[in-house]
Amino acid sequence: MEFTKNKSLNWSRGELRHLTNCPACKQEITSPPLHERQDDENLMPEKWQIYLCKKCTSTFVNPQPADSSLAGLYQDYLTHKPISSDPVFTSQGLVWRLIRGYLAKRFSLRTEQPTLKFGYYLFMALPPLRYKLDRYGRNLHNERFKNKGKLLDFGCGAGEFLKVSDQMGWKTYGCDFDPVVVTSCQAEGFDVRLGDLTAFDSSEKFDVITMNQVIEHVIDPQQTIKDCFAALNKKGCLWIGTPNPNAYGAATFGVAWAGWHPPYHLCLPSQSELVRWMQEAGFSHIQVLQRGPHAKFNWSASIELAKKHGIVIKPMHKLYFYFADLMNCITPIKGEETVIIGCRN
Repeated sequence: MEFTKNKSLNWSRGELRHLTNCPACKQEITSPPLHERQDDENLMPEKWQIYLCKKCTSTFVNPQPADSSLAGLYQDYLTHKPISSDPVFTSQGLVWRLIRGYLAKRFSLRTEQPTLKFGYYLFMALPPLRYKLDRYGRNLHNERFKNKGKLLDFGCGAGEFLKVSDQMGWKTYGCDFDPVVVTSCQAEGFDVRLGDLTAFDSSEKFDVITMNQVIEHVIDPQQTIKDCFAALNKKGCLWIGTPNPNAYGAATFGVAWAGWHPPYHLCLPSQSELVRWMQEAGFSHIQVLQRGPHAKFNWSASIELAKKHGIVIKPMHKLYFYFADLMNCITPIKGEETVIIGCRN
């Protein structure tokens, strides 16, 4: 498919900014866009162009919503929908009792539901499943954090992890740019501020900052990571989870990959760029973490998007799925999601 640079796009919800350089590594944009498509739910009429930087392999939308127009972008975002119940806190089956047993010992997670302590020993002996469950607690397990302190969930959305981290023993705080979800979280008794780190006093520091599916939504992600470093106590940690633009799913589904999510995902940094950003911000002990089997959600969503785009899903795609999840158990390089953690000395 051939494209032309979309310099004349007028956005129905506000202003756009036109990039001349990759927002991740600042390399000049010289190649044509990789893909072009509408938003996932066709809420807006515009088609958005997705570019791949040949230098750093990050991807980005161009043009993209300007900072001044982000409120219009999120006026009907998916975080406004009712939250489904968390099976960790509600399900009664044997598997869930084993999972709760693991989470109780590994993360000090408290629930009112019955647990099986054997679950801890079972999942510790099965690394791929251990990686998957550790992601639920954002890898903030007791071996890494013997003493629980103050945790900020940056971009907390509807507050799912505020509830989980509270039950893990953290003193939880949140911030988000969406006034709808901020009001909802405040109504549930959480200390959640509208905006970013500037919503807190500069003297207020945190022991952990988490950003789950957030860094790809901000206008200046590298500066945001630097701001997080400044807001952490000594030996504090920053945890980030974000779609991986170099995932097997991106190569398999092309334009229909769910991880693109235009225009909300402004920039998907490659793993190497994320590591560089964290190093330049001052973080040490940086790790791209094993994620375990996790492709199912993104691949299922991608199959539905492929149908919208008239892309035929071949039986071979199912084999690719099993191969992708097998590789996800071995290495995080091509996983659907990048999970990275760094510490402030």
